[in-house]
Amino acid sequence: MGKGALKFHGKSGILPKPRQIFKQPYKHEVYVKPRDTGYADGILHPKGTTRDLIRPKVITPEMLLKRTAAQPKKSYENDELKKMPEAQRYKLKNAELRRKFLKDSYDAEVKRMEKLEAHQKKLTEERKKVAEKAQQHEKSKAELYTTPTVESILKGPMVKPRTEAQREALELKRKANRTMQRMEVKEHKAEKLMELYNESSKFAITEPKLQLLVDEAFSDRKLKEIKNLLSISPDRLGTLPTSAEFESSLKDIILGQTNNGPSYGAVEDSLSGYNDEIHSIALEYKEKRKVQLAKEAEEKKRRLQQLQDEIVRSREEKQKPATRK
Repeated sequence: MGKGALKFHGKSGILPKPRQIFKQPYKHEVYVKPRDTGYADGILHPKGTTRDLIRPKVITPEMLLKRTAAQPKKSYENDELKKMPEAQRYKLKNAELRRKFLKDSYDAEVKRMEKLEAHQKKLTEERKKVAEKAQQHEKSKAELYTTPTVESILKGPMVKPRTEAQREALELKRKANRTMQRMEVKEHKAEKLMELYNESSKFAITEPKLQLLVDEAFSDRKLKEIKNLLSISPDRLGTLPTSAEFESSLKDIILGQTNNGPSYGAVEDSLSGYNDEIHSIALEYKEKRKVQLAKEAEEKKRRLQQLQDEIVRSREEKQKPATRK
């Protein structure tokens, strides 16, 4: 593999792309400007440019042949050619052959390009006819009354645009979500603040309080807890809470407290009036229950009295026939 193959990514046996003979248009064509292109009226175009498309210069095969292999200024006859040196005759003959073959190649290229243009034009017309026929095609009942086809789906937008009401609802949902997130953050901060406030009751601010905490830390109960901790294996130290911590946590859960103090939920319910509302509802229910129990007691008393009256009446009726006999 020679070094020339490196131009083709190291692949040998690949012919290079043939060089284009006509690099510019070889014949005049009527240019039709496409619609909705160029600069609109009243819009200035950039400096150094034009508003209209500059078409490339047309160079016909005759002009190209005249430029590359022009005819000799003087034509020589046979007698003059015989008198010339052999090298000059060879040069003139090669020039004539070059002009002939170059003209033939230009003519062949023009024929090839005209044939290709005719083929492209024919293909365009056929595609146009097929498109017109497809537009005039009458849909069958299966196409009309069944599910939409892929073509009909691709014609419209891929995503259905939202209506004004849907956009407003979406904006309201987003605002509600943002508000909920802010409220959750604020509630979390408030809970931590309540925990810190309740925990501050254990802080040693004065000297007597400090002395009390020191005495409590070195009391017999604390020493006993330390001995119990020392008897536990080191692997279980972080998993087992102390008895005091367990009792405190259990008490907080049952009473709804935080660090032996009111929790954030309890404070919120008290400030919002929820506790008062619950208390009033409980009192109202209690009064209703009292009235209901009183009514039930009266009803029971009435039924007992009625039952006693029936028993007395039945006894009297049984005694009446005996006295008649």
